[in-house]
Amino acid sequence: MTVHEIFEKERLHVVPLFQRPYVWSQDDQWAPLWDDIETQAQNCLESFDRTGEIQTSHFLGAIVVDSAKVYGRGVARANVIDGQQRLTTLQIFLAALRDVAEKYSEEDAEAVRVLTQNRVSGSDYEQRFKVWPTNSDRQAFAAVMTAGSPEALRDLLDDQITQGKLPQLARAYEFFHRTITSFLENDEDSLPAVREADHAQRVYAIIHALRTAVSLVVIQLEENDDPQIIFETLNARGQPLMPSDLIRNTIFLEASRRKLNGEDLYTRYWSHFDTTQSAANDDHRLFWHAMESQGRLYRPRIDLFFYHDLVLRTERVLNISHLFRTFREWRSRAALDTETYLASLERRSKNFAQLVNPAGTDRLGVFAKRLKALETSTVYPILLWMMERSPSQLSEESRDRIVSDLESYLVRRFVGGYTPKNYNNFFIGLLRRLSSDHDTSLQPQDVVREYLLEGEGPTNIWPSDSAFLHGWLNRPIYYKTKPFRAAMVLRALNDGMRTSRSEAMTPPSDLTVEHLMPQKWEAHYPFSDELPEPENEETLVNRRQRLCDTIGNLTLLTSSLNSSVGNAAIGKRVAKIRDDSDLRLNAHFRDGVFEQWDERDIEQRGRRLFEVATEIWPKPAAPVTDIDEQT
Repeated sequence: MTVHEIFEKERLHVVPLFQRPYVWSQDDQWAPLWDDIETQAQNCLESFDRTGEIQTSHFLGAIVVDSAKVYGRGVARANVIDGQQRLTTLQIFLAALRDVAEKYSEEDAEAVRVLTQNRVSGSDYEQRFKVWPTNSDRQAFAAVMTAGSPEALRDLLDDQITQGKLPQLARAYEFFHRTITSFLENDEDSLPAVREADHAQRVYAIIHALRTAVSLVVIQLEENDDPQIIFETLNARGQPLMPSDLIRNTIFLEASRRKLNGEDLYTRYWSHFDTTQSAANDDHRLFWHAMESQGRLYRPRIDLFFYHDLVLRTERVLNISHLFRTFREWRSRAALDTETYLASLERRSKNFAQLVNPAGTDRLGVFAKRLKALETSTVYPILLWMMERSPSQLSEESRDRIVSDLESYLVRRFVGGYTPKNYNNFFIGLLRRLSSDHDTSLQPQDVVREYLLEGEGPTNIWPSDSAFLHGWLNRPIYYKTKPFRAAMVLRALNDGMRTSRSEAMTPPSDLTVEHLMPQKWEAHYPFSDELPEPENEETLVNRRQRLCDTIGNLTLLTSSLNSSVGNAAIGKRVAKIRDDSDLRLNAHFRDGVFEQWDERDIEQRGRRLFEVATEIWPKPAAPVTDIDEQT
């Protein structure tokens, strides 16, 4: 049943008192739920734009309910055996949608309102709601469902706000109110069909998605069913199937139904997924079962492969949490026969392995290693498309130019502090451009460059040299939680500083990032009277702490050398580096006497390194005036 079908009925879903209070949170549940609904709303807008496109359903999970007896004129009731967190959250979402929609369309707001309250009369207050949570959540839930705005909600819950923290139900309402408002009013992060829609159209797209696409499985218990046994069975602990397991089962069931030799197909095209061994440093013995990060979570490589494969085949933004359902929907419409599809998977998986476990020293191999440090995989479908072109379609020189442009785009944006949140949409747009007949006179490398240069605004722009320099000198790129990102930039600089006269030396893999002015600088690094006053209300201390983590103050050392330099004055630290480091990155310290190291020295070194950076990550001249925006 769709969300609309569940809540359009005059029915009260009662959560038994013994169930736990509301515990869902933003990172684990609210944000993924909104991602699911937003994706379907965008699909609806695109289907409005592309007449005749089939709208597919989107599965949010299951609920189990047990009908309860109703006496007199009371509204129909159902006890919620399983799924109370999901039902409660959906009601909070609908309340936020209703309240936001009132600003743009009273008709649409009313369409949502009927999903949040039963039309009842009398003194039984709880019957007006579609869901009635467990005892401890009822006051906050009633306030959320009736307040009408985040400001009014805070007033209603004033006595429940402790140390400035709202109850979790109210925080959920504020999150959805904020994200829905952003979807209705922010054009920059959307695909063209969404950007062109007005606010009322976007409200209707969400409602249409809830009415036609966003659904749950509703399990209705019968009279003799034991609710507790059902609950325990549904929540029994077991090893869940991976999406790739379900995909494999579907493919080979398809082969069996078509009277194909499944064992032969498995041996030729699939067995490597189950048998290829990992490198010694991988966490999992099998290569394709080793875990890789994807957003907030870690997933098996094989699942990530199928995700990027489907993105390339569908040219759409997909939700990896619903990978199998997406695959099944695509496969039901795809014209590829089973063996041809399996053969294409086998070929493509070899290319994908080079991206997730890069070992090559060619331009693509270097880029793949740097992508791992940037934790940016949204560009993988572009690279897979490129890797499948024959030399007659795309020369090695042309491939290298595509890779260089993509790397420049991503590194410049990383250094400049530009948001990566729109990369999914942005690179889907590039994929569509490459696979279309946008301009048949352009070669693929020209298509890529033209597309990257077209980007405007903080979410899409390819930063100019001036914006790149601003981030390079001023933005901290070292973070204790992710030092490997700064290490990637420093390694690239070291490689870029090698000349034809330098030895072909590969730096050890265990190099660590070292601060030239140590993070504990107070004892040996006084402020100079000649330093200019900080800007933007910064203090001297805050400015120094910020600049300490910029590129001009960072270098690479072995872990043993790093620990030996300590927090001493710059002269002693440089002497250690001069004696023991062979990196080109540290050649600057082999000559001269270093008696001080302050903000001016950090900037001067940063500018010298920036000259190398613009050679590694150049931005070609745009055919039109380049409008830049600094962060």
